[in-house]
Amino acid sequence: MDKLKTELISFIDTRSQEQIQFVIDLCNQNSYTYHKEGTDRVAEMIFDRLDNILPVHEVVEQDDVGHHHLLRNSSSPKAIYLLGHMDTVFPPDHIFQTCQLKGDMLNGPGTGDMKGGLAVIVYALLALKAVDLLDKLDLVFILNADEEIGSVTSRSIYLEERRRAIACLVAECGGPRGEVVVSRNGKMGVRIDCFGQDRHVGLGPHRKASAILELAEKVVAVESLNDCLSGVTINVGKIEGGLGPCTVPAHASCLVDIRWTEQGHQDIVLNHIQDIVSQTVQHGCSTEMEVLNTRPAMPLTETSEQLFTEIQRIGRNMGQDVIKEHRCGTSDANFFGSIGVPAVDGFGPICFQDHTANESIKLSSLKERTHLLALFLLACAKNEILV
Repeated sequence: MDKLKTELISFIDTRSQEQIQFVIDLCNQNSYTYHKEGTDRVAEMIFDRLDNILPVHEVVEQDDVGHHHLLRNSSSPKAIYLLGHMDTVFPPDHIFQTCQLKGDMLNGPGTGDMKGGLAVIVYALLALKAVDLLDKLDLVFILNADEEIGSVTSRSIYLEERRRAIACLVAECGGPRGEVVVSRNGKMGVRIDCFGQDRHVGLGPHRKASAILELAEKVVAVESLNDCLSGVTINVGKIEGGLGPCTVPAHASCLVDIRWTEQGHQDIVLNHIQDIVSQTVQHGCSTEMEVLNTRPAMPLTETSEQLFTEIQRIGRNMGQDVIKEHRCGTSDANFFGSIGVPAVDGFGPICFQDHTANESIKLSSLKERTHLLALFLLACAKNEILV
């Protein structure tokens, strides 16, 4: 093993306990997407740890969610992009707020999705700085504050920045067998609102215009689209409506999650849903639909395959068994990979049961994944690989 590799690994190994505590501190700070103060605090914790090693700092201010941040180490028009999000799905009043160590497992909110991944990026960058390699790479580190709601306010940043990307590396959690992600489904979030006419039920069942009944018909029809195309999944995940059992409901709504493997299927499925929405079942009812968020599919490309092959080789030399994965979930990597930018995700630690109160990471994988990312960037700095 050459000197630089030895020094990188040594730096990461000697900071291992410090890195674990950094993850714990990040996770113990609530950063639910709409807890703006908490998310902005997580950003400050990351800046404090990086200590200005990426000196060009652009802040994209937000009112309802945390600010987004772009950190660069050069003004080069082309760069390798590192992506990480600071927000989590657990609101401040949720029971799951702090971390617990259980042997080689760290249980805590956002440990895998994705504060453990943020720590991987931060300590890989610190290691590169420690061995005087950071200036030999053109890097952009984007910290996003609204990934968990579909990157609604940060989407425009990615659409602009992806044109400058040589490659995109994302530290969402690794799979349970050490997988890294080379392709992802596309996703759309939709809201359907049905409107009826409210009145007391004592007036009888005649000419009833129930928003809930109208919505129920729509839910059944939308769910039936799960079989319409290969790789398409649809889920109605939340329903609200009505005033009480004695009132015919004037309004009801649902949230729908739509995913696809082939990007060409997006418009086909959307058209099917629009057809369902346009059909009125009950006289006096109406329905509206709104697309809340969307991410394009991220297909496996030849260049992403080449990056994975290099990552797998580096992992093998370190005794890590790195496996290729197509993940049905989406991430901000989708914005880059969808236009052909070489993109690999899943550099974060191995995670189990994310988005639940049992969310946990395998602690030993935190250091391993930091090795993997740092050594991959070392190979980039030495011009040993594609990027």
